[in-house]
Amino acid sequence: MLIAFAGTDGSGKSTQVKEVKNRLLKEGYKVQILDKWDILKSEKFPECKFIDTSLNDLRVNIAEMQGISRALFLFWSITITLTKDQLENEDTIYLLDGYWMKHAASEIEYGCDERWIELTCKQFPKADLTFYFDVPPEIALKRKPELTPYECGLAMDLNKTKFINHQTNLRNRLLNWADTYRWLKISSLEPKEKITNFVVEKISQVTREKNLI
Repeated sequence: MLIAFAGTDGSGKSTQVKEVKNRLLKEGYKVQILDKWDILKSEKFPECKFIDTSLNDLRVNIAEMQGISRALFLFWSITITLTKDQLENEDTIYLLDGYWMKHAASEIEYGCDERWIELTCKQFPKADLTFYFDVPPEIALKRKPELTPYECGLAMDLNKTKFINHQTNLRNRLLNWADTYRWLKISSLEPKEKITNFVVEKISQVTREKNLI
């Protein structure tokens, strides 16, 4: 079972992925987080050991890439993660932090052809549930202890105004997709525990309906 967590930067996706995993484990489910940045772990992904750098440096390098080369690299990273685990275990709940959603929206904002991005993303396995975590960019900025150029409209100086402008554009596009694709929308301004309860209940409901677990 594949569960996607979508949202802009600073929307609480990573926090909820960890909280939801812990809750589901306590309830007896088998759970695994699929993280595209695990490609930097050569013991897990030996085929990616040619990428010999730190995550911080990689995040800067990504912002330095041009055009579709960056989109292809990001989508490749996601695909490697999915391919390695195969998603074969029907008794396992796979949690994806961001999946393709945020990167697809970002790459369109950065100039990639929208139709090309949408067709490419259709090649990814469809999530059984997608949660969209909505947050105003100004609140997201306050939550972020550190920024990256990719989050700031590719601004290498990590300009906060450019962060807000870029995240506003992402938010508008993701909200539109949330309506189009019928993602479950959640306000990230709600208490963390309330959000976790909602997500876990929805996941549990689908596992019962589909008799997957």
